[in-house]
Amino acid sequence: MRIVVRIPPEVNMDLSEAQSPPTPITVKALSETIHNVLDARIGRVDVVGQVNKPSFKHHWYFSLTDGDASIDCAMWASKVSNVQPKGWKPKQGDQVIIRGTIGHYAKYGKTQIYVERMKPAAEEKGALQKKYEALLLELREAGWFDETNKKPLPTYPRKIAVITSATSAAVRDVIETARQRWPAIPLLIVNVPVQGDAAVSAITKAIQRVDEVAEALHIDAIIVTRGGGSLEELWSFNDRSVAEATFHAKTPIVAAIGHESDTSIIELVADHRASTPTQAAMVLVPDAGELMQMVDHFSSRLHTTARRVVERSANRISQLCNQLEASVTHGLHGRVRTISSLNEALQTKRPHAVLRKRQERFMKMESSLLASVTRNLSLRVSRVETLSGKLDAIGPDAVLARGFSLTQRTDGSVIRSSKDAKDGQELMTVLADGTIKSRVECTT
Repeated sequence: MRIVVRIPPEVNMDLSEAQSPPTPITVKALSETIHNVLDARIGRVDVVGQVNKPSFKHHWYFSLTDGDASIDCAMWASKVSNVQPKGWKPKQGDQVIIRGTIGHYAKYGKTQIYVERMKPAAEEKGALQKKYEALLLELREAGWFDETNKKPLPTYPRKIAVITSATSAAVRDVIETARQRWPAIPLLIVNVPVQGDAAVSAITKAIQRVDEVAEALHIDAIIVTRGGGSLEELWSFNDRSVAEATFHAKTPIVAAIGHESDTSIIELVADHRASTPTQAAMVLVPDAGELMQMVDHFSSRLHTTARRVVERSANRISQLCNQLEASVTHGLHGRVRTISSLNEALQTKRPHAVLRKRQERFMKMESSLLASVTRNLSLRVSRVETLSGKLDAIGPDAVLARGFSLTQRTDGSVIRSSKDAKDGQELMTVLADGTIKSRVECTT
């Protein structure tokens, strides 16, 4: 992992010559001295301020701030009943008046107020809380917190800029998390003060400058982060200019300011809010282990899919081969049948076959004609015989045989009436068994 730390040129490191140290005393002795000085010089005191980071369980722990300074407070359970009005419990940002004594807690080396009484001030909300809520309302109405204005975070960023104090625990958390998840990703550490008078200007300029050079330096995302602190310590990240630089930045920004319970303006404006510096790094830096698992998973899926595709393709090819074979076989059989039919048709068209066929046809026609002629002849003979019989039955010979006779002139013409005969005319009378010649003597 390549880490670049930018240290502002105005930061100088001066080592002055050490003076002769006083006689050393123990830490315990120093703590007792501090406690005695505080108890003697200040004693019991009334303090007005804004409640910050309250933790109200059995004992009450909180800090009191006015925007310029902060002091820790402890109110033991035995003193909670002294809160006025009864049952009232202050909230984050409430303005209160407390009474208590100043002490120095030697074990942790901190000065705090041991609260004996507490009541709400006439103005419940402190100046910082009011300023915070006013800016919150203004930016919400302007749409700066809307999801539609959030830029998507890069899945695999080429480089990440981290704007924070280069000596803070927050930057160490980011570096360590990035090293564990994806050691190859470069981090550009932009060193800025994260609290105090110079912090707002430095943070604003750092965001703007990193955003300007992001494309040239291949920076795909920015982390703005710092560790926990009181409201006034985190106040630089509630400034309008910092929020404005964050909102107008083209590079996606992840903000992780303070603890999870703290919510700063920059976190609401940023494209993504992380509860801790570690989580900010986890949001942007891909996990090599997860990616390897993903690669293994997709490799397994690809192998399975490829095997299925090959199996389906092989089955399809087998089906197509079978269909092709069946089609070729069917087509071949059809061609064979066609060729056989054509061959048969060709055989029938050959001269000797045509001649044989026509001879057969001629023989059939001859036989049929002969049979027809024979049949017709028989019919004609039969009819002639019938007609002959009928003719014989009505013919002259039959009539003559029944005793009739036929009278003719000598020229053979028939005498049909007695008037046709003339006196002295020779006639011939035809009988069944012969002819008689006679002469007409007279007619009656």
